[in-house]
Amino acid sequence: MNSFAFDQIASNQRVPGSQVEISNVRALQGLPPAQYKLLLIGLCYNIFNPSSVAPVRITRPEDGAVLGGRASMIHAMCEAALAANRDVELWALPVAENPAGTPATGTITIGGPATGAGTIALMIGGQRIQVQVASGASANTIAAALNSAINAFGDQYVTSTVAANVVTLTARHTGAYGNDIDVRTNYFDGEKLPAGVTATIVGMAGGTSNPDLTSIIAALGDEQYQAMAIGLADAANISAIDVDLADRWGPGRQIEGRAYFGASGSFSTLSSFGATRNGIHSTIVGGNKLPDPPWKVAAAFAAVAAYNLQIDPARPLTDLVVTGIRAPRLEHRFTRTERNLLLRDGISTFRVTPAGEVAIERLISCYQVNAAGFDDPSYLDVQTTATLGYMRSSWRARMAQKFPRAKMTADTIAAVRAETIALARDWEDAGLMEDVDGFLAGLVIERDSGNPTQLNILMTPDTVNGLLQLAARIEFIL
Repeated sequence: MNSFAFDQIASNQRVPGSQVEISNVRALQGLPPAQYKLLLIGLCYNIFNPSSVAPVRITRPEDGAVLGGRASMIHAMCEAALAANRDVELWALPVAENPAGTPATGTITIGGPATGAGTIALMIGGQRIQVQVASGASANTIAAALNSAINAFGDQYVTSTVAANVVTLTARHTGAYGNDIDVRTNYFDGEKLPAGVTATIVGMAGGTSNPDLTSIIAALGDEQYQAMAIGLADAANISAIDVDLADRWGPGRQIEGRAYFGASGSFSTLSSFGATRNGIHSTIVGGNKLPDPPWKVAAAFAAVAAYNLQIDPARPLTDLVVTGIRAPRLEHRFTRTERNLLLRDGISTFRVTPAGEVAIERLISCYQVNAAGFDDPSYLDVQTTATLGYMRSSWRARMAQKFPRAKMTADTIAAVRAETIALARDWEDAGLMEDVDGFLAGLVIERDSGNPTQLNILMTPDTVNGLLQLAARIEFIL
């Protein structure tokens, strides 16, 4: 019996000569690079007929406008993801609005006349609109100017109409998502309304009937997206995503990924919502009175997380700046106590830097309790599933590379064991696991008792955890 086998050279040839085949079985050394694809799922305008559209590669913000229309949800998500990180592989999938949906509306009622010249600094969905006001301008004149400025802003998420001194805003998209479009004046310090002018805002509300993502999810098939940013963050669609991601995580498909959602609301609102979720592979980033709409928050956070987990799936994401997302005003930011409680309710948190930038504090899964209803932190941090997913893919790649068309022999089993141990040491060197000796002690490789062609392997890697808290005690001496 030969000690090795050829793939392309038969042993029964009679013609004299030499033949040499080339094999790449030993070519690759070390760990394979991680590959991350980020998929954005968001609304487009119905005239774009998304039923015939598959995920599209995105390389520039204008691609989102072509895909779903200017100022559409999917356009805004493309802009946000690229602003946060331009190096992650980005794809987008547009979703049609629910035909039965109604758009959210809000109003801005202007009081006047202006007793001094100045500027109205309006912000809608994080987008700044400035309107110059002349001294003596009436409320109706100011309202008309405000209406014109809003409609002239091409990428605005709302349209507006005016009647006397009342400007009515209407979300471009139907559905409840328009209720989360923030409308405010004087976001930046130093901004104020002109003397004599008032602006009474009734926030966006009344949007109803969201689309169902079930058919969209099915259309994705078995294409793997390691990260997804979902603009449709209602309970029904999050549940549908949870089911699909759990199936993708399983051994039958092995195309794991994580979904990122944004949510805007008070502490009690977010805490109550988070307590109803328990998805291992879903992450909800929450904030109070966010200037930017939640779908932009989801896209931006997903882009930053995907890029950095691709570099090192075990390294904490804490303090990474999320470029392009505006921070809540100081009075609307959650306290440390509130953020700690939100992290216990499945809501991920962010901090605001001294420069006013939004930075990741801790990204967690929504998983909180096991099947028996007891607290279970095993899948708390997003790095855990990212690390395990990479371990699985790198082990499969190593086995496929080293044992193509292998036969089940004692030598093969020994070689599988040796390659698994070598891979574990590579994981340790990369900072993905520790205690290789413990891994070796727990490693089991055996033939399946019922299937003569199956080799069963039990691995117990001790995954590396992030250093997130330091606790010290100072006992001073006078």
